[in-house]
Amino acid sequence: MIRRLVLLSVVFALAGAATALLAAPRARAAGTARAAQTARAAAAAADPPTPGAWYRDGQSGRYLLGGTWLYRADTGDIGQAEGWWRNVASTAGWSPVSIPNAYNAGDFSQTSMNGYVGWYRRDFRLPAHAFAAYVPKADRQWIIRFESVNYRATVWLNGHEIGTHAGAYLPFEFDLRYLRPGVNRLIVRVDNRRTAADLPPGPGGQWWNYGGLLREVYLRAVQSADLERVQIHTLHPCPRCDATIQEQVLVRNVTGVRQQVQLTGTYGRARLHFGSVAIGPDRTWTANASVKIPHPGLWAPGHPKLYAATLTLSDARGRRLGGYFTWSGIRTIKVLDGRLQLNGRFLNLRGVDLHEQTLQSGAAMTPAQTAQLFDWVQELGARVIRAHYPVGSEMEEMADRAGILIWSEVPVYQVQSQYLGDPGWLARARTMLQDNILQNQDHPSILLWSIGNELPSPPTPAEARYISGAVALAHQLDPTRPVGMAVSNWPGLGCQSAWAPLDVIGDNEYFGWFSAGGGGDDDRDALSPFLDTVRACYPHQAIMVTEFGFDADRDGPVEERGTYAFQADSVAFHLGVFATKPWLSGAMYFALQDYVAFPQYSGGDPRPDPPYNQKGLLDSGGTPKPAFSVVSQIYHATQQLGP
Repeated sequence: MIRRLVLLSVVFALAGAATALLAAPRARAAGTARAAQTARAAAAAADPPTPGAWYRDGQSGRYLLGGTWLYRADTGDIGQAEGWWRNVASTAGWSPVSIPNAYNAGDFSQTSMNGYVGWYRRDFRLPAHAFAAYVPKADRQWIIRFESVNYRATVWLNGHEIGTHAGAYLPFEFDLRYLRPGVNRLIVRVDNRRTAADLPPGPGGQWWNYGGLLREVYLRAVQSADLERVQIHTLHPCPRCDATIQEQVLVRNVTGVRQQVQLTGTYGRARLHFGSVAIGPDRTWTANASVKIPHPGLWAPGHPKLYAATLTLSDARGRRLGGYFTWSGIRTIKVLDGRLQLNGRFLNLRGVDLHEQTLQSGAAMTPAQTAQLFDWVQELGARVIRAHYPVGSEMEEMADRAGILIWSEVPVYQVQSQYLGDPGWLARARTMLQDNILQNQDHPSILLWSIGNELPSPPTPAEARYISGAVALAHQLDPTRPVGMAVSNWPGLGCQSAWAPLDVIGDNEYFGWFSAGGGGDDDRDALSPFLDTVRACYPHQAIMVTEFGFDADRDGPVEERGTYAFQADSVAFHLGVFATKPWLSGAMYFALQDYVAFPQYSGGDPRPDPPYNQKGLLDSGGTPKPAFSVVSQIYHATQQLGP
């Protein structure tokens, strides 16, 4: 018997060895196939970028650096030490991806939420015929533009570091140095590990920390000088007045020699003349021009009149060097008698908060996905949208065309008190606010500039200084819009002098859902008198409800928190209260769609489904909940723009 068992063991061992011998070539073949696929992808990635951009606003000469990229995870943060940035042809360890890309999409682990390092690579050839023949080769420059990277980026070209950047949601650019004929190798290291001093603070956060190249990447061909920044201020003092268009353009000489240039523009049918100047090497010309528009058509919800605004940069002989295009709108937004007013008409807006993300691709949205999100906004009847960060350019242009207003907010989100007085933190927050205004102020859909969300209440002296400084900066950069902030407020908190510099106070209220201020908002019947106390505290500022919402993920009785019936009933109650406040400038439901929050999320639901925040009017797959139709009926029946 023992001998038989030994013989059987030998037979099984030989069979296993034979299987392993047969499997080894298959495994090697599979590995070889993957390597070959990656190599083919790298070869395809060497193709030139394609002309054009996903959005219209911006400089001429843009090329989308799309196609196939390569990605490599670096959870141990060893890539920099091992030289993954070096100019190496081998594609071993890299996998093909498309951009935009969130490298941790679909991974809802705590490690994913905390963040890690990922690397991107794109081998490319420069486009042919990008420059006019009359532009000397020495005067030809390429610029690379990243629309949004979360959070820290280091960029190399052909083994040379060309720049670093920290902060998501806003674009940044670098001059492309070290270019060469043939294939160029671009490497980007992305680190989405955030600290409590970052914007938004980490580690983790209140919405999923998707890392990667979250929006598009472009190359820009620049001939002699770059139209680096364009600001269009539309000054319109009264509804029947003529408008004055004031434009300021930064023109940067990208060469090492003096350049004689001239700049002209159009605004609708009107022409602007900025003059001509000789710009020294690597210097910048601040060009200014203005023009009057008699009897302008005004931009507003329901009538989003747009004017085509163009710029043309030419050399001393009148030959075109570059151009710029944007759609602009003439409208006046101000606070009068404690209410927001657009073109002399009081606002009573209804809208939604949202997050730019999907379950499939995380925060890396395609134009089709953005369009779907925006279609839901319009179907709901919302006239204002808000995110905790600046939305992408595609959504801003959709809002311009559709007549939807945007509460544009920088992610100064629930920052701890200790940072509000820190000079380094203040500099970063100031830079982000400045970048948002300078980048996005030409969109007529931008309602106001928001400097933060739910900073500590009651405010500290350091917070008061941040608020007053940020308001002053925003007014200096853009005197045509009010400045606001979303605050955490509750019964008994009292009037806060720190909020006095704000033009608009956004009140985040969750009466009947969350417990704040020792339970002062547990009872939803306390909502109406609470709003009256807010009005009494701030009679000269416009008041908006910037958040109210309720999780819902199941059928059940109306009295049970977390049911569809509870959500629909609570939404209708709150909107009914808002309708009794004629001084209220607007209210936004939180949120349009369910989204991935963080691993421990409960959100006040007694039966939560972490990591999902299920306050949405649509579930994560886009299916409307019963509350969607309730909100839609009320929004469509509400006169949101006064006579």
